[in-house]
Amino acid sequence: MISQIIAYFGNLERSLLECVAVVDYAVLRYEVTTTDGKMRLRARLQDGGQLELFEYITLDIQEQISRQKYSYHWQNADGFVVRRWDAVNHHSHLPHAPHHVHLPDGQVQGVDPAPSITAVLDEIQANLRMETPTHDGF
Repeated sequence: MISQIIAYFGNLERSLLECVAVVDYAVLRYEVTTTDGKMRLRARLQDGGQLELFEYITLDIQEQISRQKYSYHWQNADGFVVRRWDAVNHHSHLPHAPHHVHLPDGQVQGVDPAPSITAVLDEIQANLRMETPTHDGF
């Protein structure tokens, strides 16, 4: 159902809104049909870097969300890659292919499990040494 796809992308945006490392973001692409959806966003980070992300999802036979493609491209303020996670099958020799991460030194490593936007934002937040604010009013 289209509402499941819209809700999935809503949760993705909510993750960006709740991340203290994200200053703001822009939706660059948003396409939703009854069977699939594509979303591309660019987030500006507190340190001047940015995260560009893309997800292509489908609904399977049981109407469950299935992520078919993704990329999370994190770069610093100077435009250099900090990390890029994706599932393009151009490193089939790696363990856990097609899921892998490109590192700043040019190395590529297999990743398991495939990263979620939450995991990527947690890594960015940790790398920037930012604390998540508490919600107890203090």
